[in-house]
Amino acid sequence: MLYVDDALVVSEHGENFLRNELGKRFELKEESIGPPKIYLGEKMSKVTMENDATAWTFSLSQYVQAAVKNVEKYCEENDVKLPPRAETPLTSNYRPEIDASPELSPTDAAYYQSLIGILRWMVELGRVDICCEVLMMSSHLALPREGHFAQLFRIFAYLKKYHNSEMVFNPSDPAVDEK
Repeated sequence: MLYVDDALVVSEHGENFLRNELGKRFELKEESIGPPKIYLGEKMSKVTMENDATAWTFSLSQYVQAAVKNVEKYCEENDVKLPPRAETPLTSNYRPEIDASPELSPTDAAYYQSLIGILRWMVELGRVDICCEVLMMSSHLALPREGHFAQLFRIFAYLKKYHNSEMVFNPSDPAVDEK
């Protein structure tokens, strides 16, 4: 017996393929066949562009909010607070490569590494607004320091405030002025 939660078919005739091809070989729940709603933790929806083209959007809001909630729980249990106002992912002029604060304990270092994994997944799924900052902090996985840890909490505070971003995959050819 094979059990799979999800199957995504990218085709103009995706529903027909699911019903007529996969449906012959596997038992499918009829109510589950249709346009995707969630893919890789992202909420998906269709939008109509200004040029009347139909495009898919991906929103990580649900995933980001859940991640922030888990970090807030950790902070509460460890008497730490997320910065109240994080307009940017990192503190202005912060340079992690010159941070000389104390090294993290092995337990905190492991948590730091897990947070980096969560943030890298967010970047992978489309949160390009934190890409540079996450890469900068990722370069300190082997020896994270308290200052690095504080900056990760700032990234999550930023995400808490700006969780509702959306990426639109516009299928239209770009209008390029060749002059």
